[in-house]
Amino acid sequence: MNLIEFARLMPKAELHVHLEGSIRPLTVLELARRNGIALPVQDEAGLQEFYRFRDFDHFVNTYFTITGCLRTPEDYRLIAYEFGAGNARQNIRYAEVTFTIETNMRLTGLSWQAILAGLNAGREQARREFGVDWRWVFDIVRDLPKTQDKVLDIALAAREQGVVALGLGGSEAEYPPNLFVAVFERARAAGMPRVPHAGETAGPESIRDAITLLCADRIGHGVRCIEDPALMDLLRERQIPLEICPTSNVRLGVYPDYAAHPLRRLWDAGLVVTVNSDDPPMFGTDLNAEYRALVEHFGFSAEELERISLNGVRASLLPQAEKDRLEAEFRAEFTRLEDAL
Repeated sequence: MNLIEFARLMPKAELHVHLEGSIRPLTVLELARRNGIALPVQDEAGLQEFYRFRDFDHFVNTYFTITGCLRTPEDYRLIAYEFGAGNARQNIRYAEVTFTIETNMRLTGLSWQAILAGLNAGREQARREFGVDWRWVFDIVRDLPKTQDKVLDIALAAREQGVVALGLGGSEAEYPPNLFVAVFERARAAGMPRVPHAGETAGPESIRDAITLLCADRIGHGVRCIEDPALMDLLRERQIPLEICPTSNVRLGVYPDYAAHPLRRLWDAGLVVTVNSDDPPMFGTDLNAEYRALVEHFGFSAEELERISLNGVRASLLPQAEKDRLEAEFRAEFTRLEDAL
C-alpha cells in the first residue's frame, strides 16, 4: 500500500461541509423532475458543467438553484441519506454539517421542524446502514442580517435534535462580524458553540473580529491569518481550530494553486489545522481528494495524516467521552493500516 492509498482508507472526521453544496448532480436532476423545477440544463453532463465554478456570483447562483430543487421532507431525507452514503465510501466516521435552515424554509414554505425531521430521518437511516454519524450547524447568511435572531432561535430550539453550533456564512467582506455581535453573544450565553466563516474572501482582520467580537470556538477557513503573524500567534496560543478547505480556496481564487496555499506553513507553525471539502461536487472534490492533496501537494507523511485526522475529532463539538471513543477507534485503524504500508 502506498501513501495515497493509506490516505484514502484511513478513518476521517470532517468539520466544514455544507449539505446543500454536497448534493450530487444526478440527485439535483431527480429532485427537479420530481418537483417540476425548470433547470438551466437537462442532463448530468450539462449539470456538471453548470456546477463548474466560474466566479463567486456564479457559485452563489448555483447554490441557490440547487437549494431551490428541494420541496418536501422526503427530499431532505434523501439528500441526508446520500450524504451519509458518501461519507461511508470515504470512511468519514463523523462530520459537522452546515445547513442554511432559514433559506430552506423561505424557499419551500416548510417549517424548520418539518425540514429537520426529514434531515434527521436520512441521518438515522445512514447511521443504521453505514455506521456514520454527524451533527448539524445552522448558519446565518450574512447577506440577510435581519434573519440572524430567527436562525439562533431555531438552532437553540433544535439542540436536542442534533444541532450543535451556530455558523455564519455569506459575503464576508460586505457583512463583517460587527453586525452580528449581539446574536453571537446570545448564543454564547446560552452555551451554543460559534463557528463563523472568516478569513476566506476577507483578510486577517475578519478572523480577529470573529475571535474577539463573536467569541468563535472554531474558524471556518481562516487561511488569511497567514498575512498577520500576530494573529497566527493568537490562534496558536488559544489553540483555536481552523477548518481549512484547500481545493475550495483554490477554486474560489483565494489562492492561484496548491503551491501558493498556506496550509503547510500554518501546520508547521503549530496551528490547529483540520482539512475539509466545503461544497464537494461544486468544487470537484471530496474529503478523500483533499487528503490526497495533503500527500501530493503539501508533503504530508503518514504520521501527519493521522494527526490531522485526529484534529478533526478533537476539534469537534462532541462530548469528551465520544471524542475519546472515536480517537481510540481511529488509532486502532491507523495501526492496522501502518502494517500494510
